[in-house]
Amino acid sequence: MFTLWGILQLLERYPGMVPDVDLMFDCMDKPAIKKRQYRNKWPPPPLFRYCGNKDAFDIPFPDWSFWGWAETHLLPWDEEFNTILKGSKQVKWERRHQTAYWKGNPYVGSPLREELLKCNSSGKYDWGAQIFHQDWNAEASKGYQDSKLGNQCKHRLKIYAEGHAWSVSFKYILSCDSPVLVPSLTYYDFFTRGLIPQIHYWPVTRNRLCSSIKYAVNWANEHTSQAQAIGRAGQRFVQTNLTMEFVYDYMFHLLNEYAKLQKFQPRVTPEAQELCRSSILCFADAKQNFFLKRSSVQASEKSPCSLPSPDHKFIMNLREMQWNKTKEVEHWEDASRKKRSKLTALLS
Repeated sequence: MFTLWGILQLLERYPGMVPDVDLMFDCMDKPAIKKRQYRNKWPPPPLFRYCGNKDAFDIPFPDWSFWGWAETHLLPWDEEFNTILKGSKQVKWERRHQTAYWKGNPYVGSPLREELLKCNSSGKYDWGAQIFHQDWNAEASKGYQDSKLGNQCKHRLKIYAEGHAWSVSFKYILSCDSPVLVPSLTYYDFFTRGLIPQIHYWPVTRNRLCSSIKYAVNWANEHTSQAQAIGRAGQRFVQTNLTMEFVYDYMFHLLNEYAKLQKFQPRVTPEAQELCRSSILCFADAKQNFFLKRSSVQASEKSPCSLPSPDHKFIMNLREMQWNKTKEVEHWEDASRKKRSKLTALLS
């Protein structure tokens, strides 16, 4: 419902400018159009969804939470970001807990999140992490008092962990101005491919997750100026590049470029259902209405931003930088582990 509402808001924002398109949208989590299945046949069917990965052709589209998420009491993105931004100023970075923080639902069919539970600091092992299970049913009964994202900027580092596929949480976690620890990504949404390790976030290794988190926490507490710079850059990235204006512009250009590839004129079939603002609001319950209405837009006085020509060299250089900076951190971790092992051997 909220995705359809977002598309209607796009039509409201740029009236008469969005082309007619006939498209398929899959609301399930994982990409479905596997590249390996289309090596000898072309083209693959275009399928829109909320995320993609390097092995699939699925087309990333902004997820529903940009217009609010009633079930988890998250406001539309522009409002929620401002709440988190305000919350990030409540405790100065130097005075925050010197640990990495994650709160979420680990039981979503995510091996990564289940492994992350093992990294919770305990009496026996101190991995420098505080991992909390988010029980949404319990939160709803308490009025969501313990799940307010603006109150979760009290640790020097935060952790992003993919769920069943990608997770809508990445943008919220980046908003706190604490450096975000990110296990190597399997999935991406429409904006994450612009993030650069060591600049916007800190990469951690999946196959030795807890020790990699511990190394990152130690590094951040020993290199406080650099760590704060990463946190501020991540926050600035979403503040600058993930405004709702740019979200709508991405949607606008994506649909325009898609329309250019259509070899037919879309038409409304007799079986089609017409959706409009009033029909969605009529279908929505009272709580959903509250969130939907908060994200209503009016016609923009400005045209969409201009879409630059594809710059393949820039994209290749960006990918190379992302790869090199991730490998550099892995090298530092390896060197630290070898040094620690050598010291242990000398003391034993």
